[in-house]
Amino acid sequence: MILTDSDIEVRVSQISGTHVKRNNLRKKLKAQSNAVVTEKINECKGKIRDLRAMGASEQALRFWYSETTNLEMKIL
Repeated sequence: MILTDSDIEVRVSQISGTHVKRNNLRKKLKAQSNAVVTEKINECKGKIRDLRAMGASEQALRFWYSETTNLEMKIL
């Protein structure tokens, strides 16, 4: 699941405990979210490689380039 900063802060604010516990949860949620985003970016790049190997034009790859860029913007 891809989380935003505000989603993470909402989840962290619901946890009672010390600031260390909240910081650890924040780091864990960011790492999980970034792992999902990185996996999806790698899938998009793989599709770009496959399409290039099949001889697709750069026009046909525009969607995958934009999808990759949008996902890169979601890395926290």
